[in-house]
Amino acid sequence: MQEGVREDQYYSILNIFYYVKAKYIRISFTYGNYRYQGIVEEVEQDYIRIIIPDFQETSERKGLLSFEALNRYYLAQVQVVRSNENGIFFAVPEEIRYLARRRHIRLNFDDLFMRFIILYSPILRDRAAEKNMEARYPHFMTEVLHDEPSLKIVYQMFLSEVQKVSRDLDVVMLYDRPVEELTLAEKLLLETGKSIYIEDVSKIGSYINKIDSHAITNLQPFYESLHKELGEYKALLQIEELKKQDSRAFLVSYLMVPFTILGRVIGYVRLETNQFDKHFITLAQAEELAVVSELFSYAITKIRIRRSHFDVSSVQTRVVNISLSGLLMEFTDVTLYYYLQKHRRIKMLIPIEGMELEIYGEIVRYYEKNQMYYMGVLFFKSKPGDLYLLEKYIYDNLHYQFF
Repeated sequence: MQEGVREDQYYSILNIFYYVKAKYIRISFTYGNYRYQGIVEEVEQDYIRIIIPDFQETSERKGLLSFEALNRYYLAQVQVVRSNENGIFFAVPEEIRYLARRRHIRLNFDDLFMRFIILYSPILRDRAAEKNMEARYPHFMTEVLHDEPSLKIVYQMFLSEVQKVSRDLDVVMLYDRPVEELTLAEKLLLETGKSIYIEDVSKIGSYINKIDSHAITNLQPFYESLHKELGEYKALLQIEELKKQDSRAFLVSYLMVPFTILGRVIGYVRLETNQFDKHFITLAQAEELAVVSELFSYAITKIRIRRSHFDVSSVQTRVVNISLSGLLMEFTDVTLYYYLQKHRRIKMLIPIEGMELEIYGEIVRYYEKNQMYYMGVLFFKSKPGDLYLLEKYIYDNLHYQFF
């Protein structure tokens, strides 16, 4: 590492090893043809003692120490003085070289916790569709974008849009229903996450013809599986029986629009038109309600996250480490973990020295370890002055941690 920064001040080198010892940072020791792992056990004025299990001493008297600390990768050539059952003794190196691994220093914490809420992410395929939705539902969008949307208001807005299509409707919850009690259409709705739409119960094509839509389907997936298993004739017979059941109920058309929390379907709204209404639900209306349902689903998910991770009284989210550019957060909610992989922008409130910093970030990496879930967040916006306070906080804690 000839291009690394050279540190040759005796007490600065000692301070680095004091820090490594205090933080139990694992080091690598390359000696002969082997690479050992160990920890610094003792730092004195004229030697450093390191514990390395299964160390085998040879006639070689030199080796290379390497480790990561304080956002840097360190490398030093050391002289082996002696080794015994108490460890390996090295002379304090005359110099140590390092490379900065990140632009900003990242510090670990055991007692730093924050609150967060999700930010709106586009739910439609392109910006033109998003702008059209914003123009059509301005009041709905305004409420959804609040940090604390009202469940009562968004529910009434959702029902208002549904009733424009049909006033004959039912709200059905699925999250606590046994599987054996679900209808075929309900199982399909849970499996696909799409609205189930039957345009005309008098036509078998309304049940089995593929619908060109990313949000709407009919019984076509079920028919396809029957076709492969039983053949075309028997598959059509089963669909015909379902069609007859709908006709006996005097239906003309119907639509089942799902709504979700954290990406999981928890219920749906069923709309029907019957032979007394004498009108059909159109595909355009079905797709319009699918968009409204996504807005409603986003709102109730935001309310759920607010109550579990944003309220002062809720269990707050642990910050594993933090820097001026981002942080790593830890939690146990697996459903939220998968939801945030798609809805990656969040607003965070981080308590620092009696104040709450308001910082916006985007989740850029995620992983799970030992049944805990971790997400790395990259900051992109903050309130004026908040990053300065964070910088001072990191600087003060950096020096508190022996360096």
